[in-house]
Amino acid sequence: MGLGPLPPIANMLKVVIRGVVDEALGYPWANILHFAYSGTAPSNAVCATIAGDVASQWLTHMAPECPSPTELTSVVVTDLTSDSAGEGEWLGTFAGSRGDDSIPANAAVLISYPSAVRYKGGHPRQYLYVLGNADLTGAAEWTSAATAEVQTHWQAFLSGVAALSVSGTSLTSFNSVRYYGKFLPNSGPPKYRLTTPVVNPITISEAVAKQEIASQRGRVGRRKR
Repeated sequence: MGLGPLPPIANMLKVVIRGVVDEALGYPWANILHFAYSGTAPSNAVCATIAGDVASQWLTHMAPECPSPTELTSVVVTDLTSDSAGEGEWLGTFAGSRGDDSIPANAAVLISYPSAVRYKGGHPRQYLYVLGNADLTGAAEWTSAATAEVQTHWQAFLSGVAALSVSGTSLTSFNSVRYYGKFLPNSGPPKYRLTTPVVNPITISEAVAKQEIASQRGRVGRRKR
């Protein structure tokens, strides 16, 4: 039996950005982000406008980091305040502009976020399908220049989204949201749902891109057939 809907989080937007690694093959990628907001609760139409603005930020800051076969295809913005709060979507095609030198579909640049909270499962992180074969140095690392470039552009993307304001809804802090915990040590079920989700603001300027190549194994969906 399922646990039912996730508990609400007041004044919090979930932003899901999705795309494909290669349009011909259709391997998907996705990242989930959370931003607090102030002001007016967004309607469906406002959420859709914010989604389009997020897509524009991706085109400006992250498309230059992606191989040309990589595409952003949708952004969904959902107000987590309640089950009936606003939700909107942008649909389109924004292709990467880095050049036709794709990396393996299960490779990624790991973005690590600072957190003062210690819990089983590690700190908040993001796996980005960016860069190309020319940015590899050996079999296990990105070049230091490429790593620094991704870090700068990802921070700029997050800062751009956090500065958005549409029809009285103003995005504010970037956050991590945790809905689940684990028993320590291994007594009882391995995972449980928190009664109140844990929200931790993240300082965007402290986000770090790691030089070691990260693996998306288990995170890459099956291609369309």
